[in-house]
Amino acid sequence: MVREKTVTWVRLAPTRAGGIGLAASEKGLILSTLPGVERLPAAPPAPAAAKFRTLPGNRGVPSAVGRLLDRAERALVEYYSYWPEWPGEEMTRLWAGLSDLPVDLGGLPSFSRRVLLLLREVPPSMVVSYGALAARAGSLRAARAVGAVLARNPLPIILPCHRVIAADGTLGGFSGGRREAALRLKESLLRYEGWTLARGIEGMP
Repeated sequence: MVREKTVTWVRLAPTRAGGIGLAASEKGLILSTLPGVERLPAAPPAPAAAKFRTLPGNRGVPSAVGRLLDRAERALVEYYSYWPEWPGEEMTRLWAGLSDLPVDLGGLPSFSRRVLLLLREVPPSMVVSYGALAARAGSLRAARAVGAVLARNPLPIILPCHRVIAADGTLGGFSGGRREAALRLKESLLRYEGWTLARGIEGMP
């Protein structure tokens, strides 16, 4: 028996940092991109394409999904409203709109879901190491596995994988293009939120 693909709706959110692609199901957000998208793809990237059937824009969108996409777009526009300059104490307010957006992580392994949802416990201007995040997820020696999960994070920024760095205080890795450019973006995001390499690892609250 062939399972019906989950229907999703997509939106391009214009932010000060660049366009951000969003996709949502009736259960929550399933995909977001890093800034810099100029047009929406015809379908989600693999492996998501194997599970989702995408409808562009708001054509036939259920009212609840439309409201979620509207809310996510407003939150992203607000979050990046000072980019790239650190907004100071305003960052707490800017992050608030993103911190509780409904997400749909259905189909991911339980360990991946735990890791990704734990990212929301790391507030702006703070970071956590891969190993510490693995421990919080219940697998003390799974730092590499955590890194692999974060490399496939379907919702960057919304699930803030940029706040995870190496135990020695270096940036570690980041998805989103060539390594050098990706790490520059990761550092820019952390600086925007008020963290610098000099501060080191402060841990999860």
